[in-house]
Amino acid sequence: MSKETTPQFTPKRLVPTAEQSAIQIAPKKIVLIDANAGAAKTTTLALRVAESLYRGRQPEHTLALVFTAAAKLAMRQRLAEIGLAAHVIKRLTIVTFDELARSVLLKLEGGAVPLIDSYEGLRPYALEAIELVALRYGERYELEVSMNNTAVTQFLKLQLRTKARLDFHRAGFAHDTVQDSLAALGISHTHYLWLREYERLRGSDAGEIQFRAQFDATYDLVRLLDDDEPLRGELPAYQVIVADELHDLNEAAFRLLTMLIRRGNAFFCGAGDRDQVIYTWSGADHRFLRERFEQEFPQLQRYPLTRSYRYGPELAEAVGALKRKASSSALARATRIDLALYDPGAPDACAELLVAALRRWQADGGNLGAAAIVLRERDQSIRVENALFRHAIGYTMIDMHSYLASQEILMLRGLVAIARRDLHWIKSGARRAEILEALVVFAEIPFTADELRQAREDVSTYPELLEGFLTNQLGKSVNREKAGLTLAAVDYLRALDAHAPVGPALREVSALMQLDRTARRLFVDPAQAKVVAASIAGFIEVCAESATAVGDFSRWLGDIEHGLADSKKAERVVIACVDQIKGLEYGHVLMPYLALDAFPRALAEPGEEENRFYVAVTRARERLTLLAPEPAALRSRYLEAMGLEQSIASGGRLLRKSALRRDIAERVAGD
Repeated sequence: MSKETTPQFTPKRLVPTAEQSAIQIAPKKIVLIDANAGAAKTTTLALRVAESLYRGRQPEHTLALVFTAAAKLAMRQRLAEIGLAAHVIKRLTIVTFDELARSVLLKLEGGAVPLIDSYEGLRPYALEAIELVALRYGERYELEVSMNNTAVTQFLKLQLRTKARLDFHRAGFAHDTVQDSLAALGISHTHYLWLREYERLRGSDAGEIQFRAQFDATYDLVRLLDDDEPLRGELPAYQVIVADELHDLNEAAFRLLTMLIRRGNAFFCGAGDRDQVIYTWSGADHRFLRERFEQEFPQLQRYPLTRSYRYGPELAEAVGALKRKASSSALARATRIDLALYDPGAPDACAELLVAALRRWQADGGNLGAAAIVLRERDQSIRVENALFRHAIGYTMIDMHSYLASQEILMLRGLVAIARRDLHWIKSGARRAEILEALVVFAEIPFTADELRQAREDVSTYPELLEGFLTNQLGKSVNREKAGLTLAAVDYLRALDAHAPVGPALREVSALMQLDRTARRLFVDPAQAKVVAASIAGFIEVCAESATAVGDFSRWLGDIEHGLADSKKAERVVIACVDQIKGLEYGHVLMPYLALDAFPRALAEPGEEENRFYVAVTRARERLTLLAPEPAALRSRYLEAMGLEQSIASGGRLLRKSALRRDIAERVAGD
């Protein structure tokens, strides 16, 4: 790019800020944008692309890298909005990291490899791999072999993280001292063997790939090119590269990106918000933005994007205080921040306050469909969902199920329904199959994949088989201790009077089955085990407070489930966990249970927890409602860090000054 200080491209319908203009014409070859949430990162990258085109670069030699299909669409939209012609945008390469890797591998391998992009498609390979582990290593090692859905889900998540971080291909990992290396990586020996067998099935060890899943193409390409510099010449040589959402970078994607930059000696501009690094489970790491780029490209230049186009000055001031960084708003409107305090001794107080906040939003003209309840973790949804159901407020969920469909609650429902012979209240065949699998998981019945699949099919068609299945399988289970505890729980429930309260009964079942210990054993991630245990405890509390009898329990839950399924409400409040809402925004964001022990969570990494809170509050456009315990000593420390009273006052002053300046400008123009 030329070192001229005047932009050659003038966008339509947009007057770039000083920060954006500086980035648009930045002279350095490697430019990093340190952006705040909602600060128009994608629009600024689009300006950078357009400027390069107006200075003579060809669209065919320009690459825009993103992480998701939604981000691709957003990039195309921003390029069109600033005035690039459709035929020019079409000539640009706008792809995800994995799509680019697949296109390069297609050329190198001479043919397409099947892409499996669904969990159901990958499940058979994961099951075959663990069966091979049991066959080959069962007599040599003490393994924890499980073939249920929960185990497979955790494995598939683990293998993605392992590849994204290049765990087995980093300096210091040694196969001959594998136990020490695995301890450092937080991987069990069983999972390590499972990963190896899975990769053998995939063909990656022999270089003859049979299929690829999410992120496999990036992983395979980086492994292929990492130690073969001449082969990197097969990478496409782009002159201009931009990349969005760099806070989601992992090791494999970072290495691919640096190879691409060097291949074409490209001008590179990337944008990210280091305070939005929350996907460490998939290998994301703040060090890429803070350190690794500077190690690779010491001459890079950093630019800030501090002004948000999503929320007003009050919230901008608050997040600036929270993250101890410059933050401002480009908007001349407010983002109202409400702090609602509830009595922590009243179990439903927080959920009822939440409903009241939604009703105020409606009364002020807000649409319930533009409101989102953001939870720290899914166990918090139990009281929230029940309150919405009581008040006839429809809701939908993002990447999570209703608590009624969570595996631990399905297990409890199944135990009661079997013991009381109330299976007729579970009307859905699919739900009965899910209950069966939940019982298999928590009773730790050692099933093969084929046995589990057949059992699911049977009970989905014939509900009466569910009771016989459980008692028959437990009777011959090799896990005698766990089988005995589960059967004891069923016998206990069966012996109860129909009018006995179900809350204390479920509390006794949890103790009999040692569900806390079971959760810690079943779930590799200790934080996830804690969520499951909290979900069970929270559900039992709600059952106890409802005064529902054992004999009415199955009908009670069936009625709730039926009512939710039958809801025809057009406006539905969104319920989501914070990890699922990055990149989204809502008119009104409500955050319940902002207590000291709930957000931050005890087992989470402190810096990442603060980032989660930052991500959650910055989804709000017009209103943010924070619900916290009344005693200040019990509230999340992030509320104090936001300096709410001072931030709201300061934001209000900025709005008044802005309004005054506009008024003066209008008067001058009128004169």
